[in-house]
Amino acid sequence: MELFRVPLADMPLVASVNRRAWDADADFEVTSEHVWLSKAGRAKAIELYERRKRETWKNNVLGYSLSYARLVELEVRLLEKEWTGKPGLFATFRLR
Repeated sequence: MELFRVPLADMPLVASVNRRAWDADADFEVTSEHVWLSKAGRAKAIELYERRKRETWKNNVLGYSLSYARLVELEVRLLEKEWTGKPGLFATFRLR
């Protein structure tokens, strides 16, 4: 999953911060020691992740577009082939 942390979680989150999509009062709970996401904030973060999984991206090896959710599934299947001794195209995913 670490392979997909940046495109599925980090990039959408940073983009939402840059767009000023977060409300300090509604989306966060501040205590003396921590800052937590509120229920609304958690829902917003999950929606960012789910929306990103539905976005499509052109695979650099296959040459056609597929959703990030399908791309994760594809990489898992390629990793399975690597583990069974049939080297393939695992980890050829590139953002650019």
